[in-house]
Amino acid sequence: MGQTFAQKALARAAGLPAVAVGQIVDVHPDIVLSHDNSAAIASLFASLGLSRVRHPERLAIVLDHAVPAPTAEHARNHAEIRRFVAEQGIRHFFDVGRGICHQVVSEEALVLPGQTILGADSHTTHYGWLGAFAAGIGRSEVAALWATGQLWLRVPETIRIELLGELQPGVTAKDLGLWLLKLLGPEAGIYRALEFGGPGLRTLSIASRMVIPNLMAESGAKNAYLEPDEAVFEWLARRLTPLQGPDPCQSAGPLLACSERLAADALYPDPDAAYLARHTLDLSALEPVVSMPHHPARVVPLAQVAGTRVDQAFLGTCTNGRLEDLAAAAAILRGPDGQVRRVAPGTRLIVIPASAEVLQQALAAGYIQTFAEAGAMIGVPGCGPCMGNGQGVPAAGEVVISSGNRNFPGRMGNPDSEIYLASPLVVAASAVLGRIPAPAELAELLGRLAPTAPRRNTTPWIKDAASHPQPRLPATLPHEAPKVSAIPGPRSTLVGRAWVYGDDISTDVIFPGKYTYTVRDEAEMARHALEDLDPGFAAGVRPGDIIVAGRNFGCGSSREQAVTCLKAAGVRAIVAASFARIFFRNAINNGLLPIPCPEASGAIRPGEVVTIDLARGVVACQAGEFPFPPLSPTAAQIIQAGGLLAMLEVPHELTSRSDPDCRLEAAA
Repeated sequence: MGQTFAQKALARAAGLPAVAVGQIVDVHPDIVLSHDNSAAIASLFASLGLSRVRHPERLAIVLDHAVPAPTAEHARNHAEIRRFVAEQGIRHFFDVGRGICHQVVSEEALVLPGQTILGADSHTTHYGWLGAFAAGIGRSEVAALWATGQLWLRVPETIRIELLGELQPGVTAKDLGLWLLKLLGPEAGIYRALEFGGPGLRTLSIASRMVIPNLMAESGAKNAYLEPDEAVFEWLARRLTPLQGPDPCQSAGPLLACSERLAADALYPDPDAAYLARHTLDLSALEPVVSMPHHPARVVPLAQVAGTRVDQAFLGTCTNGRLEDLAAAAAILRGPDGQVRRVAPGTRLIVIPASAEVLQQALAAGYIQTFAEAGAMIGVPGCGPCMGNGQGVPAAGEVVISSGNRNFPGRMGNPDSEIYLASPLVVAASAVLGRIPAPAELAELLGRLAPTAPRRNTTPWIKDAASHPQPRLPATLPHEAPKVSAIPGPRSTLVGRAWVYGDDISTDVIFPGKYTYTVRDEAEMARHALEDLDPGFAAGVRPGDIIVAGRNFGCGSSREQAVTCLKAAGVRAIVAASFARIFFRNAINNGLLPIPCPEASGAIRPGEVVTIDLARGVVACQAGEFPFPPLSPTAAQIIQAGGLLAMLEVPHELTSRSDPDCRLEAAA
């Protein structure tokens, strides 16, 4: 049977001829990414007793999340990172102002087709546009990579999506990405890979392609791969091949040779590869959409939210801060007659280019002048207010429309504001009107170039998994050691009070982003645990308590403090219907038990005493006993050691199978 892209990429990264779905492999990534969280990672690395990182040439560090430093604490964080970079001789370091890590690393051509990049940022999936395997991980895992140069990953199942047709004018890749989140759902990609191909993919510009794998992080995907073509190879070749002399033809030879080498190294799935599901999407059937508060997958047609008041419009982020996006917004602000449309009274427009390169290009094209004349505020290239970690925090009750990728409560720094997600066109139109536009208004602002609604009687999904019979995947994962149902030692039975919450509890409300780079003491982290969701939690939690939640617990950002703060508060285990992938890894890596048990999560009531019997594999509560899948040997080993880094401190206990991806299998 053929191999998917994920299988081929992980086999290459592990130095193996082939791998099977479910197999545990030792991956040596080509690039390890981190950003403002690098100071915390350096502290974890130092706790291992090591003084030198294993492969400094593979590290890429970009300061982008809080730039320029908004407080003295953020400035201290940046200063520590600069010292670490100098001490370690890290060449791929990009200081404040260079831009957002995912845009910068792409522009620098540090990641190439067929390579593997692992990063301490959930949107590391971004690099799938290059035909690379790209996955987000936690900061402890990055510290382990700095120490060893390798990490252990489970080969994921893959969902295949074929793109047909072409987007209509007024419909963008952002609309496509949001549509996919709606159609797939927020859990479709958890611990799974996504593959995109088909003739429709080739109709998308380079900048548009970057949007898709970036947004697929919100489906929980481990990685999202787009089949690379000549446009990708040429884009990279021009950045890898210095142009010499006034005659462009002088560089044609080297450019062609470089492009051919890139194409030779690219990886593509086999025609007979086995997929968990296959879908076909008609791009011409899509229309402009908006994601409503408070989840990226809560997507509705533009017409459904037209007229909603907008207090702040934000154009930027790693999703939509590129030149193509700024050009689209500028076209709205400067009408067909050349006259600039001012931002509506009572509405603010913030524009932040994704990189210094984009800023320079936008200056040369006149877009920045258009924004300034319209009354917009122009920010330093970086993440800006997306995380709520610096400038641009909205007030309570205010409505924000953003070109970003997340709108969980508190995402932009205030849990009492409402965030809508949309394309740069809709963001700019909202800024001009002071409200979200109707489709006809958007078309008018665009100069009535084309209709902004789909053809009648069409549906985006032409076919779904049911109409694509697939080779049956094995019921049990190959190359896996027998499971064990107990963790030896005093933790074999846990008893604690239940704190019960709902679905899609994001890391933004577990540990607010505004504290990410300023709060380091674990006891202080505990005082902020769940403060944007349950202000009484930090004061009322007692050692041994258990959190109970619904689906997709820990979705959103990869910030490991969302685990650290709960553990520091005394929480010993989390029972949930399902977990977001990176949160699950972070929990295992920090010795906090994540137990997927949908039946128990729906039966447990707030405040009741819950017993988790690891020896028997059951969660006991007033409603009865509910079984949960046994721990894998690896997960049990890491929990028993007290976490991943604790295992690294005991080299004899570190085995090549130590991967929290090989986990409680029913949650895969």
